[in-house]
Amino acid sequence: MDKVLIVDDNLEYLNILKEGLKRYESQFEVVTALKGKGVLEVLKRVPISVLVMDLAMPKVGGLELLPYMTKNHPQIPCIVMIEPKSSETKKKGGRGNILLYLEKPADLNELAGAIIEGLDLLDEGVFWQEHR
Repeated sequence: MDKVLIVDDNLEYLNILKEGLKRYESQFEVVTALKGKGVLEVLKRVPISVLVMDLAMPKVGGLELLPYMTKNHPQIPCIVMIEPKSSETKKKGGRGNILLYLEKPADLNELAGAIIEGLDLLDEGVFWQEHR
């Protein structure tokens, strides 16, 4: 079963996303990490297919995680959640292995569609080819 890691610094929001994505549990399993530092621990012990992360987190945020993911896990598509109207942040984040930017709060159907798209691209080997 494909595992999707969702990272945010807001536990309540993480729980809302995890609960809202339960209807897709036949397609993927949701794993969560609170704050950016938790990502590194999860990546060490759980095979992740797609990463969904908040760009603006204290200490280890998306801007620090994106280069790490591009260097160490370039095969994992990343969906980046951003605050509305933060196009400047998009520019700073670069492209790397970013599949899509979504504004917060993320629409659950849009998020699920993006996750499924990332999983499909992985299965087809297309994501890796396009983002190397």
